[in-house]
Amino acid sequence: MTPRTDEEADRSHLIRLAVAGLAVGAAAGLVGSALHIVLDHADALRAVVVAWSRAVPWIGWLAPVTLAAAAAFVARWLVRRFAPEAVGSGVQNVEAVVRGEVQPTGARVLPVKFVGGVLAIGAGLALGREGPTVQMGATIGHLVGRAFRLRAADTAVLFAAGAGAGLAVAFNAPLAGAIFVFEELVRRFELRVAIATLAACSGGLAVMRAIVGNRTVFSVPALEVDLFPGYLLFFAFGGLIGLLGWAYIKAVVAGLDLLERFRRVSPEVRAGVVGAIVGLLAFFVPQLVGGGETLIQDFLDSRHATGVLVAVFALRFLLGPLSYAPGLPGGLFAPLLVVGVIAGALFGQTAEALWPLLTTPLAAFAAVGMGALFAAVVRAPLTGIALVVEMTGATALFVPLLTACAAAIAVPALLGERPIYDTLRDRDTARRTAGAK
Repeated sequence: MTPRTDEEADRSHLIRLAVAGLAVGAAAGLVGSALHIVLDHADALRAVVVAWSRAVPWIGWLAPVTLAAAAAFVARWLVRRFAPEAVGSGVQNVEAVVRGEVQPTGARVLPVKFVGGVLAIGAGLALGREGPTVQMGATIGHLVGRAFRLRAADTAVLFAAGAGAGLAVAFNAPLAGAIFVFEELVRRFELRVAIATLAACSGGLAVMRAIVGNRTVFSVPALEVDLFPGYLLFFAFGGLIGLLGWAYIKAVVAGLDLLERFRRVSPEVRAGVVGAIVGLLAFFVPQLVGGGETLIQDFLDSRHATGVLVAVFALRFLLGPLSYAPGLPGGLFAPLLVVGVIAGALFGQTAEALWPLLTTPLAAFAAVGMGALFAAVVRAPLTGIALVVEMTGATALFVPLLTACAAAIAVPALLGERPIYDTLRDRDTARRTAGAK
């Protein structure tokens, strides 16, 4: 029998990698769909509790406060007790693994991230489900690579591919999930990464759409942007969003620093206090808490008074960093999108007031605000552009997004601000180094 050549052996590895990628994506799609469904039920349960509490306000307010505090307490305890690497978004941990700074996460991350995410996000904290799905997808990639007995290099590729599938499943955005792997995780293009990632994202979306359904996350009216002054306005808007992104990164870091000052208080108690604050907020303005998908759709659909926009913008700008500060399992992406869409609505209404003949739809500014703020904070503009277009189905947004993102990523870079996940990863590295001493 003629032995196989190195080229033939390499081709067989590529086929195994593609099959393994499909398996990773399918598993990530199953887990992500389950998280989506459970969180929908958690949101409905929270609404029932708040409605009951508002019916007897003199004592009822204790119900959302107590339940949110308890949920946050338990979620943080699960992280500290069973899987410290599941803290926060998890994206920074995935990036650290991809860069070889830490070891891949173990299977224990899956139940902790799932249950902790349901408790934290379901309680109403301004966190996104994409953080848990990204880290759980990456963990599944590592486990499948070992189960398939792939080479270490291919297992590492599946780890990154699983993270992309997790993002794709969270937002029904397969292209954004794939681009996220190349732009943010590995930061280069490689054949093996492409094979595994494309397979994983396709497998994940096939399973997710079979379970949850195939629909865009947000709906927008037909959009058309004039060359002048439309694109010039989007460039100016992008510059302002760049400043907002710089401020948002500062706010996230400030929130983390603030809670770390109370080191004598256990992480669980700190999380419980934040949960209680969010629970009280849910009692008074229930529509403003949580991940924010309903809120985003409202601002894409409707015109609001400027005072309302400013108030909601300020609240959500503070609520996102506050919710993230205790280290609960939940992502930064979804809260970012809420702040971006409100900023876009504010800019659009201001532009209309100054230029009554402006024909650019308000929804266009609101939608572009999401992608531009994502680009400014994460510094992954292609992922942000693909994410918004896939979530809305509005291909007319491509050029406005390109224009706005160009300025949005330039401003924080000129100000010397690092991308959010680089900053968070450096904080984790410093913490590990201090703990080793």
